[in-house]
Amino acid sequence: MVAKVNIVGRENRSYEIRTLSGDELHNLNTHADSEYLVIDLGKVKDRRADFNKTVQVAMSAAMSAVLASMPEFAPRKRKVKEASLSQAVNEATDATDKQARAARNALRREQLNARILTDSVWLTARELSEKASFKNTNPSAGPNRWKAAGTIFALQLNGKDKYPQYALDEGFRPIPVVKQVIALFGEKKTPWGLAIWFGSENSWLAGKKPKDVLATMPKQVLLAAQAEVEGGTHG
Repeated sequence: MVAKVNIVGRENRSYEIRTLSGDELHNLNTHADSEYLVIDLGKVKDRRADFNKTVQVAMSAAMSAVLASMPEFAPRKRKVKEASLSQAVNEATDATDKQARAARNALRREQLNARILTDSVWLTARELSEKASFKNTNPSAGPNRWKAAGTIFALQLNGKDKYPQYALDEGFRPIPVVKQVIALFGEKKTPWGLAIWFGSENSWLAGKKPKDVLATMPKQVLLAAQAEVEGGTHG
């Protein structure tokens, strides 16, 4: 993010405020006859709730220090256009805050996805075909038919479909309630959304994960899915 600050002096000038990552700072295209003011905003994960206020104070103080050091401003005590400076600082702070939120959200998604994957067994199409005793020469044919019919879902991992083993009964056939849940959510949940729902503790199931009670509590699992579709919460 780049914000320009207009300063009134002997000539109208524009100064830039940029929010850069460490890598971007290393690659900054600088000029030998220019001077730069750098403020270390710290690591994203170390920022506290009052970070925005701290950045505003720091940037305002820094700009004031820069202006005070400029000889052309000393004789007549030229004034900075305070509204422009304040707006630029606010814009820079907002951009930094958005970057921090995006980084936190990305980290949470990565951690959640990792937990979902490690908490269950995920089968490739070939593994599922072997366990289900499909006779097709194409190992993906049978699982693909199930997925197309909505009886099971799959996650795309490294370019391959991975099917949840918990969605299968002892004969490695899809458990009927899984199809009902998939149909109930429809386009409201992506395959990852389904995986997270099945793999998360659910208050409608007394804190149990739907994936763990598909065979023993199918009616309750379906009711839990209906409750979420109708606006209820779980977890």
